[in-house]
Amino acid sequence: MFRFSHSRYGHYALLFVIGAVLSFPNLGVPSLWDIDEGNNSEAAREMMESGNWVIPTFNYELRVDKPALLYWLQIAAYRAFGVNEFAARLPSAIAALLTVLLTYELARSLFGPTAGLLAGIVLASAVGFCAAAHFANPDALLNVFTVLTLFLCWQGVGRARPGWFILSGISSGFGVLAKGPVALLLPMTVVCLFLLWCGKLRLLWSRGFFAGVAAFLLVALPWYILVATDTKAEFLRGFILKHNIGRYLNTMENHRGPVYYYLGVLVVGFAPWSALLGLAAWAGLGRQARNDDQGMDAYRFLWTWVAVYLVFFSLASTKLPNYILPISAPLAILLARFLDRWHSGAIQLPSWALSLGFTCLALMGTGVGLVLLALGGTFTFRKLHVHPLEGLGSWAALGLVLVLGAAGAWWLARRAYRGRSIALLAVMAIWFVGSLAAWGSTALDVHKAPRTLVELAHAQQTDRDIRVGSFQYFQPTLVFYCRREVQRLATEEKTREFLECALPVYVFMPASAWNNLEPRLPKGCHVSARHHDLYKQCEVVVVTNR
Repeated sequence: MFRFSHSRYGHYALLFVIGAVLSFPNLGVPSLWDIDEGNNSEAAREMMESGNWVIPTFNYELRVDKPALLYWLQIAAYRAFGVNEFAARLPSAIAALLTVLLTYELARSLFGPTAGLLAGIVLASAVGFCAAAHFANPDALLNVFTVLTLFLCWQGVGRARPGWFILSGISSGFGVLAKGPVALLLPMTVVCLFLLWCGKLRLLWSRGFFAGVAAFLLVALPWYILVATDTKAEFLRGFILKHNIGRYLNTMENHRGPVYYYLGVLVVGFAPWSALLGLAAWAGLGRQARNDDQGMDAYRFLWTWVAVYLVFFSLASTKLPNYILPISAPLAILLARFLDRWHSGAIQLPSWALSLGFTCLALMGTGVGLVLLALGGTFTFRKLHVHPLEGLGSWAALGLVLVLGAAGAWWLARRAYRGRSIALLAVMAIWFVGSLAAWGSTALDVHKAPRTLVELAHAQQTDRDIRVGSFQYFQPTLVFYCRREVQRLATEEKTREFLECALPVYVFMPASAWNNLEPRLPKGCHVSARHHDLYKQCEVVVVTNR
């Protein structure tokens, strides 16, 4: 069913189509999400505007949150396609597509072509991975360079040739330019622990390894040296001390969670395939793994990869779902190997175990339907105080895709049509995730205020001198859509003075703040646009003096 003649070109063609179908549709239709997409996309626009490719800024002030690689790629996309949402997200979509192909190559080298093809399909059709492909932040870039680095290290260990380590060093250097030290620290930890487990730690003292270190330094260091020099080390202090060490040791922006936080993230982020992860773990550990004719080293490599990232980020004080995106590839490979061995009859599952996996999948679909109905306002939970999101209720039928897919796959598996069962699971996952990717974000977009407010108020006027401000309401996308600095006004007095300016002025504020301010504002000030805001759960208005 999945062999496709074992042709690498055929597999590439199929994975390219699936990856493109899941990663590119509607890439430029929804407005940017706050906070990260607005920050990153505007920082790239300002870097392009200034012509300074070294120092990142946001709202025309130094931004120390992220390195520059994403900005550079976004600038290239802006120049090709214009400054818009499609261009801002294009680097992430391309990185995701490349990650699918790299995962295929890694799985093929570990377990053969069928596992490679299945791994690519599983990865491309996982919810969290597909979401990262549609999001303008560095996570998809970090992921592609993490997978490339570890793939090259695996090749280097197996072939004992220095060239693989040099390429791995270059890859990790680009990863550090994309996200920071984790792109070096965690892959190196994976490699060291894996070599220690396999009794091959001596490879770290080889000529190839040190050549790889030199290659890494040549790629990663120049920009960090330049930005440190040009900002008098202010960027490095903010980036390293606050946004790396500080985020790990202390909770920032209220992004906290228990030590088991990422187990829940896996259930959602690796959906719908997470319903079968228990079976994959059973097949990839202990006696079942030892009986695999491909040997234990491949399993050790993948499990070390998963364990390092899970343990590291589970112990961090600041937790975000996207932090463990790099374990999607090894989990996809482990699941693909399980499906491949189950299809070939190399492993036999108890009937209850398979039924449990498909039941979890059906329950997942039921949960999706109920959540969408609740968010759409069809019914409410007592503790869920959320403004109803009109239109989401009609999407509840999407949960039926998982329910019917689980029922059909179980029926085929019970009749020993294992290849057809796997094929149906793949079609189900692509349909479910593809529907979310293509239309789900569009359904939510009508509830996001910044772009709509800017358009209704005509606050993007790059051809004349105007002033834009915000009072008690600020989102980074306001800066991106206004194409100019948005002054953050701290008090009612400063807001009143701002609106007295002789130039045209536009101020974004909650409707409640406008109600309090209106009697004390100059004559002629009025509301030119209003919209309910998804993030702040309040009505937002644009007040102008024109």
